[in-house]
Amino acid sequence: LTAWVGVHAVLRPPGKGDVVVVSAAAGAVGACAAQMARNRGAHVIGIAGGARKAAYLVETLGLAGAIDYKEPGGRTVGNQLDALAPEGVDFFFDNVGGRVLDEVLARIRPRGRVIICGAVSQYDSGKLNVGRVDGPGNYLKLAERGAQMAGFNVMQYMHLLPWVLVRVLVVYWRGNLRLDKHVLHGIDQVPRALQDLFAGRHIGKLLVDLSTEPHQLSN
Repeated sequence: LTAWVGVHAVLRPPGKGDVVVVSAAAGAVGACAAQMARNRGAHVIGIAGGARKAAYLVETLGLAGAIDYKEPGGRTVGNQLDALAPEGVDFFFDNVGGRVLDEVLARIRPRGRVIICGAVSQYDSGKLNVGRVDGPGNYLKLAERGAQMAGFNVMQYMHLLPWVLVRVLVVYWRGNLRLDKHVLHGIDQVPRALQDLFAGRHIGKLLVDLSTEPHQLSN
């Protein structure tokens, strides 16, 4: 529901040929959003950390390109954006915030759209709950280029849930939507799961299966 709302319902959705960028594109929401934009005929570029995730975005999800923000060659997100989207970005689905958001805002096209879904770069900074997150320095590009930026909370769209479930299930059954997951087993894996979540060591939805306890008592 979160990915569908962000792509389709908050601002004008991406169309055929639009350049779409999705941050945290190897995560649960980002991967779905990227595929939904791809299914609409957009030219989708995903941002993720590490060569394994970048390869997953292109080879498994079928995106047009991938940006590795951990790229060992020293190229920044901005450098890679310039190479993959030299004419700018029409639609940005952002799950990261911070510097990544700034890099895309600097390259937003006239009448472009920016969807704020999350800001994972800020969640472990200690600034989130005191109102001191790192905000976008390039926000005036929105005025300069007549672009829009809007945030959303999926709870504001729960009335769409039945209809969206039907739409998403049809797309899934047709083989046009992958829902990958990374599963850890046992309640003792919860701390590791949280560490993996914020370190970005998983692909798809990160789950802990509590039905299989590795250290169950024998009696």
